[in-house]
Amino acid sequence: MFELIKKTLFTGVGLAALTKEKAEELAKELANTANLSADKGKEFVDEVVARSEKARKDLEETVQRHVAEQLKRMNVATHEDIATLAERLETLERTLSVRPE
Repeated sequence: MFELIKKTLFTGVGLAALTKEKAEELAKELANTANLSADKGKEFVDEVVARSEKARKDLEETVQRHVAEQLKRMNVATHEDIATLAERLETLERTLSVRPE
């Protein structure tokens, strides 16, 4: 039963949404319910926390990649595009201001 709960927890997207404290709390409750030894309980808690942090990082990277793809598809100017245009404008302004009339 414990293995089933563990597998279910590790495969869920909800793992990414857990804060470190909530992941630790949930893992401790499961470890206590399953009557794990102190060492096994700590090992399980550490594993849940590590997987939660990795899932959160992976989810963030996926969301950022998808947002960037959609912005590119929509042809929205990036900060880099705007900075490049600002530099070109400053160069043009300098060129025009030193030019004899």
